Amino acid sequence: MKGWSEVHGSCYRLLLGSVTQSTAQANCLAIGGSLALVSSAAELAAVQVFIQAEGLGPTNGVWVDGSDAAQEGTWLTSFGDVMAYLGWTGPNGGANANCVRLHGQDVSDENCDDVGGIDAALCEL
Repeated sequence: MKGWSEVHGSCYRLLLGSVTQSTAQANCLAIGGSLALVSSAAELAAVQVFIQAEGLGPTNGVWVDGSDAAQEGTWLTSFGDVMAYLGWTGPNGGANANCVRLHGQDVSDENCDDVGGIDAALCEL
């Protein structure tokens, strides 16, 4: 599809802009995808290379799918499935940080309504 890139067996597209995670998801849905669900270390590495190739560097934050807003410590996809892979050794943001953000080579949990340090959303078909 035009505007989408195949990476690690999936199609991805970066939507630039500082938005909340829920707005990022809505924007992805509006173009026929959803926020990307990173489900393995290999996929995470491939996605990070793609993000850098698209011009975003290690200081740029990118929303991906995942939240523990319903129950702290239980990470779910936007479709309600338990996330089997998180990409970190342990979340670091506490009870007010409930959404997953890629930041260079790091994966962290951030405040879902924070737009500071967020530069894009990673959408997946």
